[in-house]
Amino acid sequence: MKVVVIGSGNITGASNSASYLIDNHIMIDMPNGCCKAMKKLGYSETDIKYLLLTHFHGDHYFDIPFYLLGRVHSENVDKNIYFFTSKDGIRKIKKLTKLGFPNSLDKIYANTVINYITNLRFSIEDIEVEKVLVDHGELKPAYGYILTRNGINVGFSGDTCLCENAEYLASKCLYLFTDCSKLIGNDKHMGIDNIEYLSDKYQNCTFIVSHMDDEVREELHKKKLKNIIIPSDGDIIEIAEV
Repeated sequence: MKVVVIGSGNITGASNSASYLIDNHIMIDMPNGCCKAMKKLGYSETDIKYLLLTHFHGDHYFDIPFYLLGRVHSENVDKNIYFFTSKDGIRKIKKLTKLGFPNSLDKIYANTVINYITNLRFSIEDIEVEKVLVDHGELKPAYGYILTRNGINVGFSGDTCLCENAEYLASKCLYLFTDCSKLIGNDKHMGIDNIEYLSDKYQNCTFIVSHMDDEVREELHKKKLKNIIIPSDGDIIEIAEV
């Protein structure tokens, strides 16, 4: 499995908003600026067929209208795309797309068949996926995901505080791309203190921290924690599958 870190930052930092491209055609979140960020890194958003959404704050889904419109102007793209989301997310995606490009809706829907999947377990080609409810303060629902191929579990926490299911993700996964937004965690986001706790308790998991502001990134580099990867935008994480 190849994971490209399209964005490793939060909305206040200099880095792109947190998002990940898997095997060039599966996307975890599609935040503000994501489509242009992908192009700058040499990838095309029109190759994306599957989009897994963690929750509905703007820095996790606001580029969906640009993604959809881009497909209208691209040739030889598969009309079928798949959005894995919540039931309320379907309404928000439709509302945002109408708000962004009201005069292009007919073209978008004529050129694209959007399949909305709300199941907690599903398959994407040869990958088994488990959707895991996490705690992101007042924003509900919020989800993480576990992707399994050939017995290797790779997790994506989305935005979450330290909660039971954040620990569940850490316990199940060999790699976990995880929220580390704060110096000290709170009821919405994990902090460096939470990541230190998880990395010590779940030593078989490698934590790829994300959703960082610049101060958090700087502090993490100083700490040099042993099973932590601090990615930059554009970094590629190759996950070997036995």
